[in-house]
Amino acid sequence: MLAEVNGAKIFFDVEGMGLAPSGLGMVAKEPCFVLHGGPGLDHSYYKPWLSPLAETMQLIYVDHRGTGRSERVPLETCTIEQMADDIEELRKLLGLGRVNVLGNSFGGFWALVYAVRHPESLARLILVTTSPSHEFFQAAEKEADRKATPEQKAVMPAVFEGKVKTEEEFRRWWDIMLPLYFAHWDAKIGQEIIERGVDNPLVTAYMFEQIIPSYDVRPRLGEIRVPTLVIAGRHDWVTPVGESEQIAERIPDAQMITFEESGHFVFVEEQDGFIDAVKRFVTS
Repeated sequence: MLAEVNGAKIFFDVEGMGLAPSGLGMVAKEPCFVLHGGPGLDHSYYKPWLSPLAETMQLIYVDHRGTGRSERVPLETCTIEQMADDIEELRKLLGLGRVNVLGNSFGGFWALVYAVRHPESLARLILVTTSPSHEFFQAAEKEADRKATPEQKAVMPAVFEGKVKTEEEFRRWWDIMLPLYFAHWDAKIGQEIIERGVDNPLVTAYMFEQIIPSYDVRPRLGEIRVPTLVIAGRHDWVTPVGESEQIAERIPDAQMITFEESGHFVFVEEQDGFIDAVKRFVTS
């Protein structure tokens, strides 16, 4: 489905009922925008692993502007603030009240910016293996020094320096680097994640060159007053546990859970525990 917001056609996909039968009545489920990582990836890597959450919330997956199945737009419009504002306009277009927001990796950047720009529209915030600032890369470099293979160390900087700009280069980078994102690598799952995506490396390069170097919401995290769940993976190299700790320390009354057998994709590697934790958070 495409919705035109802020001059761009944004793709979104809905999983689960917003109004579900219960006995002789109907029960409303909280809507939850699901924001993907990257930048320049799409929502597909969440599926099917997030699907059990549709029993508790109505999931609204979104491809950010310029990538996935959303419209290609001028790169200069691809800012984190604009992407957050796109979510707000989509919320209004869909006639929704306050919403939950779940973001992983760069999706967490996007979610945090949404939280500080549109606090009146937010009900709950779920942050999965993400960071509050551009300084995550310094921590990531240290983790890569400890964990990466020589080949991974050689290619790793290219994406974060905005040097990967073609589909072929992007695919090659992920082929080499994706195993590092997991505590327990499964080549079949990795292939599914890579093959299903509709990516845009030009957006990735632009944002790492021009936008992410100034990303830092740490001074504003204390303004977030909604229930917040912060989830970390013990073996996450790219947004290590310390990044989640910074978020949890700064958002009042935030809960934090670290999954001991996961890397960057907790919802894949420890799916049952992840789903249970999020359901308990949402229904508490």
